[in-house]
Amino acid sequence: MNVKDLIADSHLAFLNQENETALKLAKQAIAMDKDNPDAYKCAGNACMSLGHYEEAIKNFGLAVKYDPGNGNRYFDLGFAFATNEKMADAIKNLARAEELGCIPENLVQLYNLLGIICFDIGRYDDALVNLGKAEQLIGVDLDILQRKAIIYGIKNDIRSGLQTANQIKLVAPSQYLGYKLAFKLLIQAKRLDAAGTELDKAEKFALPSMDFYFDKMTLELEKYQTDKNKNHFLEALHIIDRALKTVKPEISEAADSYINAAEIYLQLEESDRTIDCLNAAQVPAEAYNNGFEILEQELTEPEPLTEYDIEVMIEEDRERIVEEYGEYGLEEPAGDMESEEYGSTEYFTEIEEEAPEQAPVLKLDGEQEFELSEDNRDQVNRLYIGAYTLKKDYGKVIEYAKVLQASGNISNAYIGKYTEANALKELASPEWQAKYRELLRFFRDAMVKDPTDIMAVTFRIQCCMDMENYGEAEELCRLLNKEIRETMLEKIAEAKSGGD
Repeated sequence: MNVKDLIADSHLAFLNQENETALKLAKQAIAMDKDNPDAYKCAGNACMSLGHYEEAIKNFGLAVKYDPGNGNRYFDLGFAFATNEKMADAIKNLARAEELGCIPENLVQLYNLLGIICFDIGRYDDALVNLGKAEQLIGVDLDILQRKAIIYGIKNDIRSGLQTANQIKLVAPSQYLGYKLAFKLLIQAKRLDAAGTELDKAEKFALPSMDFYFDKMTLELEKYQTDKNKNHFLEALHIIDRALKTVKPEISEAADSYINAAEIYLQLEESDRTIDCLNAAQVPAEAYNNGFEILEQELTEPEPLTEYDIEVMIEEDRERIVEEYGEYGLEEPAGDMESEEYGSTEYFTEIEEEAPEQAPVLKLDGEQEFELSEDNRDQVNRLYIGAYTLKKDYGKVIEYAKVLQASGNISNAYIGKYTEANALKELASPEWQAKYRELLRFFRDAMVKDPTDIMAVTFRIQCCMDMENYGEAEELCRLLNKEIRETMLEKIAEAKSGGD
């Protein structure tokens, strides 16, 4: 078999996702012709699909070496560098690819990839330019429009973001994506009435989705921030309940629903319901299939009608009949159904009423493996801590605080460490002061290791306050910026005066 045949077979195997075979054939071609750039490209493609990114970079680099005037070779190499998160090398090779020229499909991906890279490194204007170039080549593309809308949101260019969201709705009016992006931009701009109107449009034109209901919940929580009316929490719980009974969720969406409900119940200081929802979030498929209810029964029952309510309803019906049929409508609301215009209806075939279709029982795949993300696990542990703090069950608080200490997120790890010490103090444990001294050393060492770790400073100040070392706490405040310093000094002053 000659080199061309090996390269052709390697390419065919790659297209059929037989990547090991593709790599083997490519290596045979390379062994026969060490200067053949197409053989290295085939090897690079196979390595990319196998996740061997360093080896892919090596092969694409050799393809560039033996075909340096071909922009497509630089594109392949730039793509491999980007996949391996070596962004500087990626940009350099993609720029060279653009300079030399590429086939159209590579050029579209090149601009799209440059847009993503520029977005990731915070060069948002450059990202918009590159995404715009990709659009010029392929026309309207939902992925590109979505990225542009997100960038406009980051730049706080609400007008341009809404224009982009409208473009998405023109292309895909039945998808929730355009409405979702517009909603988020309007929430960002604190235009809550307009955000509500956007959700009304989505309910009318877009297919129902869990994202839609999550956004309805978000709107209620934003309204609470404005007027502090806790009825918004109750409405948010009703929305989560409707979502789970209207749209079949993914397992992860069911878990998110239970966690969101737990967040709301904690705000309502209902610790037992918080814990119930968190327990459901641990096994979302089982909870969903067994009919776990977000709402307590008393939240779903309508208030009984009073005699006054009934009289008002009767009077409204009377007024409606008079308006539609005149004064005699009250005596003969139906009129003469067998008037001369229509004649007798005795010859009509009787049509039986069709029984309404039973809504399908929604079930999740209980066999599907599911595990909460690290962020969700941290969130669940924080909520357990909050719920058990409300119940003053400090033994449980310490249990979940220790779990949170193992988090890969430094903020959550700090919360876990501080919460354990504070719970020991609430229990009046003989070791609480020793635990605080240990914690002060820990946060001091964190500050030495990273002088920019403001969180370590604030936790250290809080520890000093808990131990009534107010002078040391005030001294540490000098390390904070003005806004945070003033907030912490107010807390210290309140604690010194006997506040909580």
